[in-house]
Amino acid sequence: MVRFRVKVAAIACALVLAPVVAGQVMAADPPEHLGAGALVPGRTATAQIDQVGLSGARLVTTDKTDHTLWETSNNGATWTATGGSSETKPFQLEGSSLLTFEGATATVGGLTFPAADEVVLGKGGKLVSHRTPNAASAAVYDVATKSKLADYAPPFAMADTTVWKVTEPGQLTGKDLTTGTVKTVLVAGSCTVGPDRVNGRWALLSGCNQVVDVNGPQAPRNLSVAAASQLGNGFTVQTTAEQDLLVTDLNDPELGQRLYGPVREAAASFRADGSGLAKIVYADPDSKPRVITLDWLTADPQPRPDTVAPVLASASAGERIRDNTSLSFEWAFTDPQDPNSPATGVATYDLRIQQRPNRTSPYGAWNQVPAWQGLKTTAASTTAPIGTDTCWQVRARDYAGNESAWSTSYCSEVDGTAPSLVTLRIGDRVAVTAPVTFRWAYSDDTGVASYDVVYKVAAPGVALGKWIYPPAWQNAQLTSITWTPRLGWDECFLVRSRDHLGNLSAWSPQICAVAPQDDRALTSAGSVTRSTSTLAFQGTTSVLNANGAYLTKTGEAGARIALVAIHGPGQGRVDIYHANIKVGTVSLAATTTSRKVTYLPITPFRTGAVKIVSTSTAPAIVDGIAFLRVNP
Repeated sequence: MVRFRVKVAAIACALVLAPVVAGQVMAADPPEHLGAGALVPGRTATAQIDQVGLSGARLVTTDKTDHTLWETSNNGATWTATGGSSETKPFQLEGSSLLTFEGATATVGGLTFPAADEVVLGKGGKLVSHRTPNAASAAVYDVATKSKLADYAPPFAMADTTVWKVTEPGQLTGKDLTTGTVKTVLVAGSCTVGPDRVNGRWALLSGCNQVVDVNGPQAPRNLSVAAASQLGNGFTVQTTAEQDLLVTDLNDPELGQRLYGPVREAAASFRADGSGLAKIVYADPDSKPRVITLDWLTADPQPRPDTVAPVLASASAGERIRDNTSLSFEWAFTDPQDPNSPATGVATYDLRIQQRPNRTSPYGAWNQVPAWQGLKTTAASTTAPIGTDTCWQVRARDYAGNESAWSTSYCSEVDGTAPSLVTLRIGDRVAVTAPVTFRWAYSDDTGVASYDVVYKVAAPGVALGKWIYPPAWQNAQLTSITWTPRLGWDECFLVRSRDHLGNLSAWSPQICAVAPQDDRALTSAGSVTRSTSTLAFQGTTSVLNANGAYLTKTGEAGARIALVAIHGPGQGRVDIYHANIKVGTVSLAATTTSRKVTYLPITPFRTGAVKIVSTSTAPAIVDGIAFLRVNP
């Protein structure tokens, strides 16, 4: 009785740090002590064990004196030497796999590693990790095939064929290295997971004292355990200050506990069953093996079926208008998890597209391309003709068969529209100053690539010639052309533009500029004074002083005439004839003195003499005359 009272006191003190559910008040009474586990007969009456391991009916121990490995599968009725030893580190028994450390070599299945390295056998015995000292990552191997499957930076945990790791704060991610299935479980932001800390449905996390259900639907439990504790399938086990084993039921929301023992005070003196059974093996103070059957544990909570379909997290078809014919679509889904619907993970995706050949046509029917059904990837690509608008939709299904609705459409059009003209300028139709600049600007959905510019000219007295295509002006990146006009020459231009896909605009409207012929190019008759003026475009003028005085020039061609004259107070008026046909009358009277270009009415294209005749006694100051081959 004295020993019992001392143990109770010690346990009560220890339980100040014992696991407590959030919000739960710890009972004053310590957990019930259920005594020692069942003794397993030793191979001899005096044999003492050192290390222990248990997986189903298979019990493995090492001899305390020479570390020889012995095992029994019939509860100690017979013992068999395994043919080796494990002396440098405790062996690990998980599932049907036994990892031993003999001399300088660690061995599991047909795999060997340096015993001095970090070698960990995963829960279930299907995966093993190997990490050299201070290496940034550990290699994970398939024990059965001996093939390397992946590299992981510690810390991480292995259970069955899945590797679990906190990939970013608040997200515990498990990837099945056989199927590729990825599952994400939300956890507290400060959590991490280390070796041996995932078993069955439970993950025992560090840094946040949290136990989470990786299968669902159980809510997280708050639990703090010692570093040397063991995680079984549905329970944890650790030693107390009195060298008893404290077992915590993880399936119980209240985290019920029991005590067993005592246990030998030494490392590797107890181990949770590696086959997933609710059992513990330990060495008692006499170094004899004992097995505890935890028949009081709460039954494993059965997961509720996953009934929630994946949810689209993001999707993109790139730019709405594309400057090339290559199209791509990317997407991402998550499979929601909550206590009422555990996530099974996204399994596959389906894609469909609909297209229209141009902006004025309706979209065609949805096309579910066979190669895009049941996809495992999260991106697809195709090509489309110029002008085609392609819309994508995606849906996902999880491993439980829940299928999402089709997403909204994500569209991308291969630019099929040619650039459009924004500005086209050349200054005045009659150019009385030099130089002259022809300017243009176009806009395009995906950007203008280049321009073509052509021109044609007409010398004095002749019609416009053919279009000329200067090589330097074709497929060029010009936006203006500047030149010094020749007197009497009419010069016209066209421009067109193409974008990066080759969509070519129509030619722009024709735009022209003509430099007038100076008054000195015309012959005078009657009372005419040749003069100068700072207002004149060439500095000279001809003054018609009397009624009937005139200027003339033969062989002029055009469809419209423009008179350049000095207007001002006291000025007279003139009639203008072309090919003996009167074109119009121009009055030069004005309140202020200035040079002015007067456009006469448009006529049929004519060739013949031009005559400027004064029709008043007031002076008429003529500066020049221009012949427009086309209008404007």
